[in-house]
Amino acid sequence: MAFFIFVGAAVIMLGFLLTFVIGQRRDSYAKALSLATLGNFLDARALVREKLEEDHQNPYGHYVMAKIYAMENDPLNEAKHLEIIKKNNRYNKEIDPVTVSNRIAEIYYNKDFFEEAFFHYLDTLQTDRSNPIACIRLGFMALGQKEFKIADHFFSRIPEEKINLTSFYIAKGVISGVTGGGKEREYFEKAYKLEKTPVSGFLYALSLSRENKHKEAVKTAIAISEQIDDEFVRFTLFQFLMTEAILMQNFPEALKYGRLCLEMAKLNAWQSEITECSIHFAMITTYMGRYEEGAEYLIEAEAERLDDPDVIALANLKYRLERGTGTVESLTHEYDLTRELNLLSVNIFPNSRYFELSGMRSSKPFNIKGMVDENGKKLTSKLDMLGLDKFEKFISLPGTNFKNQATRMVMSLGYRVTKEISNPEADGVNLLASSKEDVNKRALFRVRKWKDAKVSDVFLREMTNQMEDLGATKGYVIGNFDVTEAGKKIISASNGALEMYSGDLFEDLLNKTM
Repeated sequence: MAFFIFVGAAVIMLGFLLTFVIGQRRDSYAKALSLATLGNFLDARALVREKLEEDHQNPYGHYVMAKIYAMENDPLNEAKHLEIIKKNNRYNKEIDPVTVSNRIAEIYYNKDFFEEAFFHYLDTLQTDRSNPIACIRLGFMALGQKEFKIADHFFSRIPEEKINLTSFYIAKGVISGVTGGGKEREYFEKAYKLEKTPVSGFLYALSLSRENKHKEAVKTAIAISEQIDDEFVRFTLFQFLMTEAILMQNFPEALKYGRLCLEMAKLNAWQSEITECSIHFAMITTYMGRYEEGAEYLIEAEAERLDDPDVIALANLKYRLERGTGTVESLTHEYDLTRELNLLSVNIFPNSRYFELSGMRSSKPFNIKGMVDENGKKLTSKLDMLGLDKFEKFISLPGTNFKNQATRMVMSLGYRVTKEISNPEADGVNLLASSKEDVNKRALFRVRKWKDAKVSDVFLREMTNQMEDLGATKGYVIGNFDVTEAGKKIISASNGALEMYSGDLFEDLLNKTM
């Protein structure tokens, strides 16, 4: 009996001792946090380090240390201690996996370390599949890289009725519009009702136009016009109002906005836009029979685009109409002006413009596809297994190494490099090559280190002229870029002579050659 009494007393004493020790530890951590609150970060960290020497993996110690660094406004060191907790996989009620992963991800996101942030938000979803913070951030990061399917996968995990965020509905509308989901108007309307911003209003107006609700589209566009500060966005809005007036057969209004766009382009010296606006203005005046009014602008456009078949056809139509040798209707076989005017809306505002106008494009590319597949399934368990994205490696290659990589790309497309052509822009390399099958067949390759560029008609015309001088029948532009609407016309008119390797084609080329 005495033995059991002795054991019981020992257990009670041990319990009191453990309570005392834990209490002492907690008191030390509380004291450290109090010191940090007063701004004495050095002594606060010293107290915590003393306790961590007893147990290097103690989650509460690292948690307190992270809080101290947070108070000191040192987020990267805060993340370092949170990552130790995560690595050791030791949690308690106060320190749980979701809170830790989300905080680490938020720190990296705010520092523009998007790859690290993306990875840690993915870890959150391993524990909480529909965590709204992680799903929203992952969706926006994927959308910023134009990974629409991946973005939609993460957004779809969140019940829409629980979200009251304008940017969320704009994102959903962009994805629907670009991928052909057909619900963009519904999403943009929700966004516009939540917050009447220029972005939500412009996107809503554009989606209304796609449903042939032109009066509502114009009303919405005019309502936001005074809120727009950016000159180019205002110019784009006036282009939209011009195309809407054409679709509504209100040509005096179309002429007004066409002239306004032309004046803005000239005032800002936007050369490519000046040419485009001159053509649009000439098209409207020609249709209205006001030939003299548009003559000067059509001549200017012809001078800029000597080989553009559309401009030549428009000039020929105007010439015949002025001389009364036909009508707009009877000369459709030569140039269908009515059809071309009605197509301006989709030509200037294709579905891809939803994304461009949303402002959701990320300025920094990162390796999403190295982390998840299109269904959002995680591909690797360790961040250090990702390495650099091939695109990042490509644009960081120095001189000779970059030229060697460009040469491998040329060879994979069935050519051999015969000569390097000077490139004064220093943003890549120009190579002249001969076909492996026919040495007399030459091609000009422009391989670029662009991160997010626009290939314009000016660039392509200059390239076409260089091809002619070099005796090349094919031209390839390789890099990360989008083509302007005017540029697309040049490509279309080239009958296959110009080929663009961007997006998925560029990615496939990198995978084959790097």
